Amino acid sequence: MRKSLSALLVVSALIAIITTTSAFGGGRRKKTTPPPQPTLISNVSGNAITVSDDKVTRTFVITQFTEINVNGQRATVADLRPGMVVNVTMDTDPARASRINANGAPVDHGKRKK
Repeated sequence: MRKSLSALLVVSALIAIITTTSAFGGGRRKKTTPPPQPTLISNVSGNAITVSDDKVTRTFVITQFTEINVNGQRATVADLRPGMVVNVTMDTDPARASRINANGAPVDHGKRKK
């Protein structure tokens, strides 16, 4: 009787281990975070550009020294449009833009490449 009781305890322990191991054996899945939203131009007015991403909206002053590129080509403030994907490099003053690289609507200066 003692052997059957200890065998029953061993079998019960094995069943408990097997059921808990299989329940947790799949591992934990990492939470997937959505990819960050691109930074977009939300407004262009005079000598300022407002950009927004999924968390922050910021306005940068554009000076005569700000380098502007649209679709990889040299451009002006007039070529920037709301909705374009943008990357702004800040000047030493974080309120001023040193470089603006935008992608989206094509730039047409009335010139054609030869």
